[in-house]
Amino acid sequence: MENEELIKIASLARNNAFVPLSNYTVGAALLAKSGTVYIGNNIELPSAIGISNCAERVAIQNAYAHGEREFSKIAIVGGTKDEKADKTFTPCGVCLQYILEMCKDVDILCFVNGDLVCKKVTEFLNFPYEFKK
Repeated sequence: MENEELIKIASLARNNAFVPLSNYTVGAALLAKSGTVYIGNNIELPSAIGISNCAERVAIQNAYAHGEREFSKIAIVGGTKDEKADKTFTPCGVCLQYILEMCKDVDILCFVNGDLVCKKVTEFLNFPYEFKK
């Protein structure tokens, strides 16, 4: 699947966001190696902000719930409801850690200064924490 097509799916996933507090919608599209795409969107809980979910984590959890464990890439797009997409939007620190632990080798597609970039999680995290058993 082409990067632009995955970005388009992530953009459509934004429509499902539940954001009563921030008005900031985020969509994610995770491509499994099986070829299936799993979507996610951010969900805010007004009564308990700390248990709200980011789109990236929702997409990964959706894929895991369907038995997927191998992934190629994840696209994320975000912005206020009124705009098409932010020109610079990257995963938050919590999502980067989640991606590191759940699908480390995935390519992350996002926008930086208006350009679509493709990076590994370790390119966003200078010194990633990895749990060793």
